[in-house]
Amino acid sequence: MLTEIILGTLYGLAIGVMPAVGATTGLVALYPFIDTFEPYAGVAFVMSAIAASTTGDSYTGVFLGIPGANSAATTMLDGFPLALKGEAARAISAAIASSTINGIFWGILTFTLLPYYTQLIMILGVPELWAFCILAFSCVVFISTKSWIRSGIALAMGIWLGLVGVNPDTNEPRYTFGWFYLQDGLQLIPVVAGLFAVPEMLDAFVKRDKTATKTNYRAQTLQGIKDWWDNKWLSFKGGFIGAFVGVLPGIGGAVADWMAYGVTVASNPDEEFGEGNIKGVIGPEGANNAQKATSMIPTVLFGIPGASFAAIAMALFAYLGFELGTIEIAEDDEFFRHMEYGFMGGTVFVAILCFILTPILARITAIKYIYYFPLLFAVVVWGSVQYTGGWEDYLILFLASILGLACKKWDFSRASLLIGFILAGRIEGLTVQLTALYSSSDLASRWIFLLIMLVTLSVVVLNLTKGRKKGILST
Repeated sequence: MLTEIILGTLYGLAIGVMPAVGATTGLVALYPFIDTFEPYAGVAFVMSAIAASTTGDSYTGVFLGIPGANSAATTMLDGFPLALKGEAARAISAAIASSTINGIFWGILTFTLLPYYTQLIMILGVPELWAFCILAFSCVVFISTKSWIRSGIALAMGIWLGLVGVNPDTNEPRYTFGWFYLQDGLQLIPVVAGLFAVPEMLDAFVKRDKTATKTNYRAQTLQGIKDWWDNKWLSFKGGFIGAFVGVLPGIGGAVADWMAYGVTVASNPDEEFGEGNIKGVIGPEGANNAQKATSMIPTVLFGIPGASFAAIAMALFAYLGFELGTIEIAEDDEFFRHMEYGFMGGTVFVAILCFILTPILARITAIKYIYYFPLLFAVVVWGSVQYTGGWEDYLILFLASILGLACKKWDFSRASLLIGFILAGRIEGLTVQLTALYSSSDLASRWIFLLIMLVTLSVVVLNLTKGRKKGILST
């Protein structure tokens, strides 16, 4: 099993540092050869790859200003400005420390106590999941942008794009304009790449000769670890948010990271963010590995994927002969043990590798951007056209890139648009169920639902009355 964990860690780190790839696309690429592993060893490989890719995602966001995956865009907001100031090693070491510690903590809690989480999932029904989506919308619109109107427009646009496909009630094409390709909906990877990766790459190509200034690697690595220690409770707060979001089926990692970033900003109202604040790295990095760990709770126990990567993992496990959400898997201690060892081993091994390799990777940032822009662009395009590989994938990437450039130019929040896109199908389904199954008196008796809605109302009211001096997630 140790060999598979090491191989999974190396693979996860490799896909993590690729711009706009991340865990979901990396797991898809495993389909052709996953059955070459012995079943339980394959479980360990997959889990270590998930953990390692989540930590590795931070590299391109900090060094290049290009998110390795959609959730890593939060780390980019303050990590990349730090790199431009010559503090790339400080930012990445703080990110690794925050991600690793929370990954270990929540990994232990998740995989050791997995059978006991059934009762928690049963408490959170349709109303609570719906309320949590609304809370996520309010955080990204009101807490984190200078113009909630433009952010709200971007959110609405994202929801509309997320509803492209087939209407689940009528089974009729919706917003496809007669294009058969769109009946399966817009694919996540080209949308994320177009919104974030391509605009930042083009901006770097036009305006920057290199991505970061020279840095003192050893001193800054120690400084980054000290920064994490000084802000450890902020890191654990992000970890709690990530863990809570992960438990909720289908919500996904991007929500956790953006909410953790929003809470980080709200917790430090007198500080500037988006210009190189180390707290803007530590907070959301606490959420990502925690969310990956707890996402496996609904995925394994009920066969309901906690995020998009978890859906791919479910299919891979099925290839290996493990049917999640069944009594058989719940009684398979060996399966849980390999999941735990894989995730925990990947989390620890990738942290060691990152601390060792950071000076080497940081030196790459001294190379003029024009020399490796073609390679980076090719990697982004490759990661974005894995759906069919046809001209349609390229067209969607092109259109998403135009939309991303327009949002960047006119200051419409790409974060809000992305959250709307990711949660569109989820909020639609939950709304239909909520209105059909629950009356107002039913909702009034659900204290968790009322608590979440009260928090949401507080977010909206406080930010409408106070306003924010500067937008943070509008990039």
